[in-house]
Order: sequence, then C-alpha cells, then structure tokens
Amino acid sequence: MLSLPQNTALRAGLLMVLAMGSFVCNDTIVKLVGQSLPVGELIALRGLMAVGLLTAICLSQGVLHELPRIRQASVLLRSGCDVVATIAFVTALMHMQIANLTSVMQAVPLAVALLSAAFLGEEVGWRRMAAIAGGFIGVLLIVKPSVTSFNLYEFLALLIVFFVAVRDLLTKTIPARIPIFVVALANASFVMLGGAGLALVQGVQWPEAWQVGLLALAACFLSSGYLLMVATLRAGEVTATAPFRYSVMIFSILSGILVFGEYPDWIAICGMALIVACGLYAARREALRARMLSDSARTPAP
Repeated sequence: MLSLPQNTALRAGLLMVLAMGSFVCNDTIVKLVGQSLPVGELIALRGLMAVGLLTAICLSQGVLHELPRIRQASVLLRSGCDVVATIAFVTALMHMQIANLTSVMQAVPLAVALLSAAFLGEEVGWRRMAAIAGGFIGVLLIVKPSVTSFNLYEFLALLIVFFVAVRDLLTKTIPARIPIFVVALANASFVMLGGAGLALVQGVQWPEAWQVGLLALAACFLSSGYLLMVATLRAGEVTATAPFRYSVMIFSILSGILVFGEYPDWIAICGMALIVACGLYAARREALRARMLSDSARTPAP
C-alpha cells in the first residue's frame, strides 16, 4: 500500500503528480489504440468502461441516488463542453506529438483567468494579463501557426483550450450539494454517448481483444486520475499544488520519446518553458490576491 508523506503540502503535491501520470498513461494508451480503431468507437468503448467504474464508485459512496441532480443546467452544459473537448482532444492526439498537445493544454488556467475577466467581471491586474499573454505566446511557439502549415489539428488544440476553460468555469457554478462523483459520472456518460454518436458517422469495426484490454486499462487510468485530482483538492490548496501540475509535461515528453519516438524541437521546448513560467507566475499572483482578500475580510471595520 502506498504510504504518503504526513506533510499536507507534500502529500497534495504527490497526489497531483500521480494524477498527472495517470492522465498521461491514459493518453498514451488512447494514442496507441487510436492508430487502429476509429476515434468515435474508441471514445465510446473507453467511456462505457469508465461509466462502469464510476457507477461502482458512486454505489460504494452511497451517492448514486443523487444522479437525478445532473439535470442541473450547469452540469449539463459542463458535460456538453467536455464532449466537444474530448472528441477534439483524441482527434488531435492522433495527429500531433503527445508532448506538444499536452503542453498546449497547460494554457487552460490562463484561459480561465482571461474568460473570467471578459465575461464574469473578475479583476485581473496587468501582471496577470502579461502572464496570460506570455502563456499564449508559448502556445503559438508550440503549434507554430502559419498560412502554409497551420492545419486542422493545431486549430483543434486551440479549440480544446477554450472548451476546457469554459468547462472549468462552469464547474465553479455547480452547487456544492451535488457530489463530485455524480458530476464525474454524468460527464463520463455524456462523453460515452458523444463517442457513440461519432462512431455512427465514422463507422464501427469489431475491436480485437488487445484493443479492448488496453482501453479497459485506459479507463482505469482515467478514472484514477479524476479520483486523485479530487484527493489532491481535499489535501491541499489549489495554488500550492499548481507547480506539481506541470509534471504532466515531463510525463508526456517521456511518453512521446519512449513510446512514439517523438522529439519536440527547441522552439516547442521554449514554448513549454514559457507556458510553465507564466502559469506559475499567474498562480502566485492569484494566491497573493486571495490572501489579500482574506486578510481584508478578517479586518474589523473602524
């Protein structure tokens, strides 16, 4: 049995690293199977297995009776965003280096801050805006858009960032009374149905035993990643675990090199470093802002 450190911050950081490793293992398996199985069918099969696992977890937690609560508009909209993001992500994953796509996804927190300022009226200072701009410059260094080389899959990478950012904003509006496991189950169910719908358009082929086995393993990694993320949020503050989130880029680079023979070029590596630097700075500014608001709230009025 894994023994975790007693230090709260270190424990939360380790859980975050394990979560990121689980997500990359899932992505690696999906990219492998996706070379011989249509994207829609792959998403539907993996989704079916994930739904089974999450249903069992909801049963064990005694929260399955809360399932009707998914009719909440914010839950439905969140799940819809994840359907689009998942289909776009798996499609892009089949045609992009896993490290590049994973690195682009690290711009999501910056996109969340930008959308919060634009649509929710959240105050974003010039320092955070500079970090957001720097992060998106890093994204451009990775995808290297140009009139002659910019393709559909690089556009999908940018689209994924937008939909995942909207999904994360919607997550904040979900009432606390709805258990997180129920939200995850609703999400997995919608993604499974979205994959099934795409499979009807793309066509279906009978999967081989090794493909089903690998997708079952991918579903386990995906589910464990979500559960580890929940454990991370319960064990420590989001801002404290932010640096550990970027371990996903190390895992994805190793996966690309060891499994697919993909080596990111120096421009892409510079883009990755810029995204990490800007993301960490933005997280630090957010932590300082939250601390200032907390201190002002505790200060008694004169």
